[in-house]
Amino acid sequence: MHPDPRDGRGLNLSTANANFPRGKVIGKGDKKTFACGSCGQESILKNNRAIVEEYTRLRRLQRPDGAGRSCRQNTCLSNGKSVDDRPEFYRKSGRSKAGNQRYTCKRCQSTFTVGHPARTHKRKSKNGEVLKLLVHGNSLSKISEIADLAPRDVYRKLDFIHERVREFTARREGDLRSVDWERYGRRFATDGQTLTLNWPNRKKWASVAVQHLCTAHANSGYIVLGHLQFDPTGDMERVEIDMAVNGDTTKARCMRRHGRLWTAAEFKKYLDDITAKVVLDPEIAADVDLGLQLPHEGGLVRQDIQQYAHPLMLRRMVSHSGCRFYFVEDGDAGLSKAFLAAFAPEVQAGRVDIATVAFDKYQVNDIREALWAQGRRDLRNDLGLSAHQLDSLPEKIFNEEVDREIVKRLAGHRLGTPFAWPYHTKSEPSRVVDLKTDRPELTTERCARLMRLATLRSVDSYFHKIRSNVRAASRPVSTPSNIAAPGIGISSTSQRF
Repeated sequence: MHPDPRDGRGLNLSTANANFPRGKVIGKGDKKTFACGSCGQESILKNNRAIVEEYTRLRRLQRPDGAGRSCRQNTCLSNGKSVDDRPEFYRKSGRSKAGNQRYTCKRCQSTFTVGHPARTHKRKSKNGEVLKLLVHGNSLSKISEIADLAPRDVYRKLDFIHERVREFTARREGDLRSVDWERYGRRFATDGQTLTLNWPNRKKWASVAVQHLCTAHANSGYIVLGHLQFDPTGDMERVEIDMAVNGDTTKARCMRRHGRLWTAAEFKKYLDDITAKVVLDPEIAADVDLGLQLPHEGGLVRQDIQQYAHPLMLRRMVSHSGCRFYFVEDGDAGLSKAFLAAFAPEVQAGRVDIATVAFDKYQVNDIREALWAQGRRDLRNDLGLSAHQLDSLPEKIFNEEVDREIVKRLAGHRLGTPFAWPYHTKSEPSRVVDLKTDRPELTTERCARLMRLATLRSVDSYFHKIRSNVRAASRPVSTPSNIAAPGIGISSTSQRF
């Protein structure tokens, strides 16, 4: 329930309704929280304006920018408005020698040709080769050597690939709004991956964490949404100047005009904190670049703002469907609250269930194998089956048998408390499920089914492929060289950008 809309503190409006449990705001600075007047639950206040700004930016990424199919003149009002969306801005003007359609802009009278994006490339076969080499752990210097391309051409092809990926993503994510989720599956898994990147500055040589938040379709494993905690159009220095002008620096973060991006001062302090013990040779320190950006344009988005904008995008994608959905997230308190806030109407109507999953992510493979074997033994003992009989069960029968055992274990389980999954799996050992939408009217049978279906395997499988094949996303490892010099704070596998 929202605060009383008739409260009107400071506005001389009507007296607040004394029977409405409107709650109150407590705390100071960035720790301001809203205490519910009904149940007493406290929630950290978030900046609504910042969430809407990030949501708008993410929606813009889903729209094709019209590059290559609109007026080329940057000063023209038709620039970026493609012939497909606004055909009234253009007229056909014959064809090129290759047979591609040529258009004339009615506003500036300039002409452009619409055809295959790679029609001007002299070595088109290298595009696919560069992409394969890039996503299979090769450095840019190796790509240049293997593909027999100059470094300048490699970067040009990377820009070309980036544009094609953006077009494909915008088209596919737009098409997903019309999917029949009842037919293809209504479960989704959301998790965050921390990418550790080295700052391109020898004086501030440090590993900077950037969040990569993804949602996967549980049945197919298709990544329906993926967002990086970085805005290439942001300007942290400009944000800091605007905050100083409008008085944002004296306000709590939840009340600021600029609450979406980090400021330059905040980011500099973050770098100073993580490089406090870094010692550089004086001969090196005198020649370093003092810039702080990674890359030299753009800004980091606040992680909590990203976590709230992500489920809003997911809600827009599935909002046309009236069926019931199940969202499973990593055991991050902020992420689960973001989903509960985004899907609040659907949760209240009983059409959305939300659960968080926690398990021992960093367990070694031998321990995972031992726990999996123990889980299989426990399941065989509970079902009274041999190993061969258990392995021979059809999937549907197997799931029904597991649900019956979970129903027995849920007897006496307190409402709203985490549930330890009794049968270990190799991918998620020691799994604990917290059903955030647990309620008295939920039957034990359905609760058991939700507990069984609460898994992050689909999105974790994608993260594993990313870490294995893309060098920039691989986890850092310890080597004898960096163990001997712990103050450096970098690893041999981290990539410099």
